[in-house]
Amino acid sequence: MLSEQMESKRLAMLLVVLLRLGGRLCEGCLEEERTALFQLKPFFSFIDVDSSSNCCEWERVKCNLITNRVTHLFLNVSNIIIVEDVEPSWDDIIYTKPINDMYYDGWRNKMKFWYLNASLFLPFKELHTLSLSGNFIVGCVHNEGFEKLSLELNKLEILDLSYNNFNDSILSSLSELSSLESLNLVDNLLTGTNPINGIKKLSKLNQLEILDLSNHYDLGNNVLSLLNDFASLKSLRLQDCGLKGTINMLGTFPFLNLIKSLFITSFLNNLID
Repeated sequence: MLSEQMESKRLAMLLVVLLRLGGRLCEGCLEEERTALFQLKPFFSFIDVDSSSNCCEWERVKCNLITNRVTHLFLNVSNIIIVEDVEPSWDDIIYTKPINDMYYDGWRNKMKFWYLNASLFLPFKELHTLSLSGNFIVGCVHNEGFEKLSLELNKLEILDLSYNNFNDSILSSLSELSSLESLNLVDNLLTGTNPINGIKKLSKLNQLEILDLSNHYDLGNNVLSLLNDFASLKSLRLQDCGLKGTINMLGTFPFLNLIKSLFITSFLNNLID
């Protein structure tokens, strides 16, 4: 008799747990994350909130099949992605590119720049990949920068901020995202009082394996002296960063022995011994 009562209590407790979990779910995705996506909609108008009540089925959202937590957000501006007849590779998804430089520069001059509140991403506790490419973001709202994500989004590994208008002040904020393994900063405005010092702060990212600083013409050769501090770097892109002259890369920069993929540039008078 006692065992039957205990079993009944267990079943009752299980039912309560299931009901509570059910209250947090909205036909697949977590209600708190669905609400967070609605809050992002004014800033990323292409989020298709009307396509389904289940946000895991939305085109730019990918969820964990077990937890139903959002793991990937592709909030890059689709207008500047190269459309190809072939199935895009993983790099194509993470590293979006403008259709052509002239088109992009012309469009950039017509866009209204805005400041991002990075705290809007805090509800996505299992976020692994965040792409914000091509949104013409100039910076973050005061005290609401990417450092806000450092404690709670400890699974964020891939961050794409390419083709925006961030200046070097963003680098200190990004250096707090200790879980990052891939960071794309192509074609921003990493200029200021000391952009080189800002890039040095990124060396705090001990897990960073992929770094793209391309299209920052004023960085010059000074950027190379900082790269020995990046302990885990395996892939580095410095296309169109104003490197000049003949550089004995392996002799001067022993970190290159650890890098599997190095792309500096095929032009702009960069010669490597």
